[in-house]
Amino acid sequence: MRKLLCYLVVFATLMANPTANAQTTIKWDLRRCVEYALTNNVSVRQADIQARLSAIALKQSKLAQIPSLNFSGNHGFQFGRSLDYTTNTYTDNNSMYQRLGLNTEVNLFNWNSQKNTIKSNDYNYQADAAAVDKAKNDIALNVARQYLLVLLDMEQAEVTGIQLKQSQAQYQNTRKQVDAGALPELSAAELEAQVARDSANLITAQTQIEVDKLALKALINLPADAGFELDIPPVEQIPVDNILEISPATIYVMATQSQPQIKVNNLRLQAAQKSYEAARGKQYPTISLFGQLGTAFNSSFKAFSEVSRGDQQTPAYILNGTDKIYVYTPQTGTVSSKKRFGQLWDGYGTQVKNNFGQGIGIGLSIPIFNGWSARANIERAKWDIKSKALVIEQDTLQLKQDVYTAFNQALGSFHTFNARQKEVSTAERSFNLASKRYDIGAMQTIEWLTNQSNLYNARINKLIAQYDYVFKMKVLEFYKGQGIRL
Repeated sequence: MRKLLCYLVVFATLMANPTANAQTTIKWDLRRCVEYALTNNVSVRQADIQARLSAIALKQSKLAQIPSLNFSGNHGFQFGRSLDYTTNTYTDNNSMYQRLGLNTEVNLFNWNSQKNTIKSNDYNYQADAAAVDKAKNDIALNVARQYLLVLLDMEQAEVTGIQLKQSQAQYQNTRKQVDAGALPELSAAELEAQVARDSANLITAQTQIEVDKLALKALINLPADAGFELDIPPVEQIPVDNILEISPATIYVMATQSQPQIKVNNLRLQAAQKSYEAARGKQYPTISLFGQLGTAFNSSFKAFSEVSRGDQQTPAYILNGTDKIYVYTPQTGTVSSKKRFGQLWDGYGTQVKNNFGQGIGIGLSIPIFNGWSARANIERAKWDIKSKALVIEQDTLQLKQDVYTAFNQALGSFHTFNARQKEVSTAERSFNLASKRYDIGAMQTIEWLTNQSNLYNARINKLIAQYDYVFKMKVLEFYKGQGIRL
C-alpha cells in the first residue's frame, strides 16, 4: 500500500511538471507585451470607459427625439376637510383616494437644437474612440522603448560577463607566472582588483535588468511577482528602414494622416461647433405636442343610508265639506356606519370608468428671461470653438516639431552607431595586439587593463548607440503609421 501511494505521488509530480515547465518556458516577445498592455493597461482601459460613456450620451440624445411616456399614480388617505377628486368639491368626510394618469410629450420644432446636440455627441463619441487608439499607440511606443531598454541591459550584462571571464582567465595565468617568479606580485594584485571591479559591474548590470523588467511589467499591468522571461531577438535582425531614403517632410505628412491625436482634435472642434449651434437654437421658442389620460377614485370611510322617520303633517290640506284633511309627507334621515376595508373599494370600476378623461394639445415655450443662462451657454460654446482651434494649431506645430526632432535624432544615432562600430573594430585590434605583447612580457599589466577597459567601453557604447538608433527609427515608423515592428 505504501509503495502504491509513493508511485501515485511520483506520477502526479511527473504529470504536473510538464504543465509547470510549459508555463515557465513561455517567453514574452514585443508583440505579446504590446497585446497584453493594450488589454490590461489602466490608461487604455480608462480611455475605453470614456468612449463607452460618450456612446451612452449619444444614444440618450437620439432617443430624446421620440415621444416621452410617463405613468403617474397616487394612492392615499384624506382626513378633515379635503377635496374630493371625483366630484371636485370639498367635503369633511375622511376618505381614501386614488389618481391615475398617463402623459406623453414630443418636440415638434426647436430650431434644430436637438439634432445639433446629437451631432455634437456623435463627434464627441468618435473623438473618444480615436482617443482609445491614441492611448494604445502611446502605450505601444512606451512598451517598445522599455522592451528595447531591457534587451540593452541584457546585452550589456553579457558583454560585462565576457569581460569578467577574460579578467579571471588573465588573472589565473598571471597568478601562475607570479608564483613562478616571472612577474611581480603587483601584476596579480592589479588583475585581482580588475576581477573584483568586473564582478561588481556584472552584479550592477544584472540588477538593472530586473529593475527595468519591473518597469516593463508595470507598463503592461503585469504583477511584479509574475514570471516574466523575455524573448531576446538579435538586435541585428530587428527590421529598420533606411533613414537615408526618407525625409522629415514626408514623415510629417504621413503623421498628419495617421496620428489619432490629429483626428481627435478635429472631431472635438466639429463637436464644439455643433454644440454652439445647439446652444443658439435654445434661445428661440420651442413647440411641442402633448397628450394625457387620467381618472380618479374616491371612497369615504363611512357608509351613508336613508331611514324612514314617519310621516309629518304639511300645511296643505283638502276640504271635505267643512272639514280640513291635511296632507302628510314621509320623512327620511341619513345614518352613517363605518366601512370595512373591503367595502372601501365598492364601485371602484364604475368610478374609474366614469371619471376617465383625455386631453391633447400643443405647447409653446418662449424663453424671455432666464438669468442670461441661454446667452451664457452660447458664449461658452463660442469660446470653446476657439479653444479647440488653438489646440489643433498647437498640436499640429508640436507634431511637426516632434517629427523633425525624431528624424534628426535618428540621423545622429545612425552616424553615431557607424562611428561606434569602427571604434569597436579598432579597440579589438588594439586589445589583441596588447594581449600578445602582455603574454610575452613586453607590456605592463596596467597597460593591458587599459586596453581591456577601452574595448569594454567601446562594446558598451556600440550597444547603446545601436539600440538608440533602433528605437529612434521605431519612433519614425510610429509617426509614419506603420506601428511597432520588432
